[in-house]
Amino acid sequence: MLQNINFNIIRSFKTVLIVLVGFQTIQVFSQTSQRPNVIFVMPDDISHSAFSYYKENGPRTPNIDNLAAESVRLTDFHVSPSCSPTRAALLTGRPSDVVGVWHTINGRNMMRADEITIADVFKTNGYATGLFFKWHLGDNYPFRPKDRGFEYVAWIKGGGTGQQPDYWGNTNQHASMWVNDELVEMTDEDDGIEGAFTTNFFMNRAMEFMDENIQKNKPFFAYIPLGTAHAPHVMPPDAREGVSAKTGTIENIDKNMGRLLQYLDEKAIADNTVLVFTTDNGAGGRLRGGKGSNYDGGTRVPCFIRWPNGNLGGKGNGRDVVPLTAHIDWLPTFMDVLNLKDVENRHEKLKIRGRSFKPFLDNNPLNDPKAYKNRAVTINDMWTEFPEKYKKLSVKKDAWEGNHIKHKWRLILNSHDSDWELYDVLVDETQKNNIINNPLYNEVVAELKSEYETWWQLVDERSDEYTRIIIGSAEEPETILHAHDFHGTVIWSQGDVKKGSAGSGFIAVEFDKPGTYDFDLRRWPKEIEGKTTLTSGDEGKALNISSARIKIWNDDTVYVDEIKTANPEADGVKFSISDLPKGPAFIQTWFYNESGGMEGAVYYNYSQLEGR
Repeated sequence: MLQNINFNIIRSFKTVLIVLVGFQTIQVFSQTSQRPNVIFVMPDDISHSAFSYYKENGPRTPNIDNLAAESVRLTDFHVSPSCSPTRAALLTGRPSDVVGVWHTINGRNMMRADEITIADVFKTNGYATGLFFKWHLGDNYPFRPKDRGFEYVAWIKGGGTGQQPDYWGNTNQHASMWVNDELVEMTDEDDGIEGAFTTNFFMNRAMEFMDENIQKNKPFFAYIPLGTAHAPHVMPPDAREGVSAKTGTIENIDKNMGRLLQYLDEKAIADNTVLVFTTDNGAGGRLRGGKGSNYDGGTRVPCFIRWPNGNLGGKGNGRDVVPLTAHIDWLPTFMDVLNLKDVENRHEKLKIRGRSFKPFLDNNPLNDPKAYKNRAVTINDMWTEFPEKYKKLSVKKDAWEGNHIKHKWRLILNSHDSDWELYDVLVDETQKNNIINNPLYNEVVAELKSEYETWWQLVDERSDEYTRIIIGSAEEPETILHAHDFHGTVIWSQGDVKKGSAGSGFIAVEFDKPGTYDFDLRRWPKEIEGKTTLTSGDEGKALNISSARIKIWNDDTVYVDEIKTANPEADGVKFSISDLPKGPAFIQTWFYNESGGMEGAVYYNYSQLEGR
């Protein structure tokens, strides 16, 4: 077993032989009469040091360790430095910034509505599709998972338990979640793990989905992006004594992975199931940087693939694949490996930008394409209102000499006014030796900068677009506009609501039909309206709200800018706005106190077409 964070990568990198000595040539992806199922598991905010496979004195994760030992391991696999961008890139096979996602809040976490997802592709090919737990790419129509190709959806809103769009009061121990549009309260189920916990709940729903499709003899794609171990951490009921809540959460994830592996064995589908396990961003450890970082510690994560019927892993068949791979590569790889056809009439502007790494999954270097070897991957996580050139970037590229990797370059720029940095991660895994000023590498630097310029052109083509929540559609009769999605201010958690954080920002919307629209501006969500009022502090700080304002406009045309006096004992302030036209608009709301100053925020705005 590999015992520390470098997990013999340096040894693997120095070997950098694609031909694995001691193995006979194997044919990967042998076909069976039954199409394989696909399960993609992706826990949140953890990386190598969370697993005892890589860190002997870390959390105890024997099930994940065993899976790693039986898998093809992508040792230089990269994702984005934070949540939503990784999800957007993974699901589309396209860079996250190109599909409209370069933040985790402020409406910049919503993947553009015209993008085609991995679920769309699997569904086109006759697969059942299901999502379980964390979506984080938009909570309203047309951005919800059920709008993006997923047929079975069990999820929380926002980016984690306790975030502002989540059902009020949710924690990983006590929660109500949406399962196919039905609100379901989490309970202690007979699942072999003590107590109720979100990871248990969503894994149970995933297994129900699998059961249903096994009975139908229908292949399935189960996307399981766990919301754990994202903060805030609470102790799982099954945690062993003396560990932190985060360690307990990681070990609970491992128990659920053990349940999943056992389930696949019991259902006799383990050999013909493609099981992928990875994480959504780096988390530091021995590598430089962590979540949000441009260095390897921010983006390089474990990635395991097991599919015995396809000659990928299985008992005694674990091995490392060392070429550069990334989240954008999974969709084209699945299409290549499983012979999936694309959706019809994909527009050129939605072209898949990742590359299939299928040729690197066998041990034959003669079929490894030069185009893949020579490609570079730009990863960026700007956290801005609009994309900004030269704002937080890294460019990764392998330099090959025949069938050997000679260098693993990483070019970095941390901000507009910082200096460029260059590292050869092959020999400098922790990125301590910046070699940008060595004239021997001038051509390398120029090439990587050119790759970035090409990437930027793709981003810039649609950089001025807003992703717009559609109001008034039969697909979502009542739309809740959340402060989480304000452009221009940061209010992202239920803690902000409780303490009455002040702020206002606009939300980009589109009215589905012309007509009269009703708006109910609230401080608290409807699910607790029986114990709160507009101004009460039963769940937190009391606010002195005396009036509310709503403004709706598009370009230079203002449709309404109205202020109403608030009844402090009411749940909200209601507006009925007539003659709103079909099409794009912006909505902004405010609460004011008696002196006319801004008081808290309109954290929840319930909106609908009159008569819905």
